[in-house]
Amino acid sequence: MLKEILLSGLAVTAFCDAMDNCPITACCTDAKRCSDTLFIEGDVLAWMAKQEGNDYATTGNAITVPGTIDPNTGLIPGPLTSGKVYAPDPKVTPGFKVGLGVNLVHGNWDLLSEYTYFFSKANSSISSNNLNAGILPLYSYTPHNSILTSSIYFASTGGTTFVSKASSYWSLHFNNINLEFRKQMQLYPNLMLRPHFGFQGSWQYQKFNALYTVASTTNSANIEGNNKVISKQNFWGIGLRTGLDGVWEFCNHFAAFCNSGVSALWGQFKSVGKSYDTNFPSSYADVLIGDTYNYVHTLSPVIQLEVGLQTNWVLPGTHHFLAQVGWEEQFWFFQNQRSTTIANTALVLQGFTAKLRLDY
Repeated sequence: MLKEILLSGLAVTAFCDAMDNCPITACCTDAKRCSDTLFIEGDVLAWMAKQEGNDYATTGNAITVPGTIDPNTGLIPGPLTSGKVYAPDPKVTPGFKVGLGVNLVHGNWDLLSEYTYFFSKANSSISSNNLNAGILPLYSYTPHNSILTSSIYFASTGGTTFVSKASSYWSLHFNNINLEFRKQMQLYPNLMLRPHFGFQGSWQYQKFNALYTVASTTNSANIEGNNKVISKQNFWGIGLRTGLDGVWEFCNHFAAFCNSGVSALWGQFKSVGKSYDTNFPSSYADVLIGDTYNYVHTLSPVIQLEVGLQTNWVLPGTHHFLAQVGWEEQFWFFQNQRSTTIANTALVLQGFTAKLRLDY
């Protein structure tokens, strides 16, 4: 299979060479440099973000064995139906990258500083009137007299309420800076590799909310209270970064590229989690019943991959223009350090990236 792929690639290259009838250039820096030159680049992002560990509710778990008498309601529930796990639904949102670099005279080296900003938010909600297999909260703190302890999910007998609705909200402010040296290495007339190394720094802010609405088992329209969970997390990290980029020119001015990078950021997490209880029969609202603080220092590895197509043109005066469009993925380990039952789960970023670059 690999042999056939390589032969197909060589055939496409030969066809493009015959059609263009001109030499293939690997990239902008093939032009002769007489002095250090600047270049600028900008990216438009259409990404989707997901923080693992943000599940907030499940359904499909029976409180009473189906076919037996429920001691809470006196009813005999029917067969159990399949449920699911709920988390905020991620959506595609815009972002950007901006970069400033220097093409160095000697050795086909360049230096690039790049900043990335991305904001994402997601939400989700679920409602149910099923008393035997309804909503089970995953984030909850329940003192013995809280509103949730009166729910049939938390009270073994005598439950008078149930969780009729659950909703969640999550947001991410993502900032990142890369500073790296890169060296162009021409392996073949149409194949170029560019190893790179340097530093990476990032600072991020996440917010996660969950709300559980509690209703009466005798009248689901009668809301008796709610439990509110609010958590916030700040992260900063800095560390080493390295990787390898590749460009395969399959036709004059047109190429496929694959970029990769790995880094390890030593950073600090500050997480705060609060829980508020509202109980209308007990005549109180938004009383703080849980207050936790998590302060962690740890190493967070990052993997970055991007593949796509590009076109580049050498303009008069040795200026150069490059345009790219591709799909990018980033995997940030250990990014959920909130003091919850689910910790050390990854942050995932992925989506389309479109780049424009101009060399002076």
